[in-house]
Amino acid sequence: MCARFQAKEEKLDELRSRLLQMVEFTSQEEGCLFYNLHIDRNDPTVFYFLEGWKNSAALAFHDQTPYVQAIIQDAPELTTDGIKVNFMSKIS
Repeated sequence: MCARFQAKEEKLDELRSRLLQMVEFTSQEEGCLFYNLHIDRNDPTVFYFLEGWKNSAALAFHDQTPYVQAIIQDAPELTTDGIKVNFMSKIS
């Protein structure tokens, strides 16, 4: 799974800080296999979470945590276009 955030210029530091906090919280969740935050090499306002979950129940639990609900609620203020989520399947 990949979640993409593009920060508004004036909210860049705030979004980055919030996303780094999410790494701390999420990595402690029992069903989290990995939760890696990346920044786009060509655009420092774009962040990606690459996420791996033990199962769909673990992801559902994560989605209901207060910190995920807070970032969803605040995304219109912090980002240019909300949160873009893509689900993928490993092929190699």
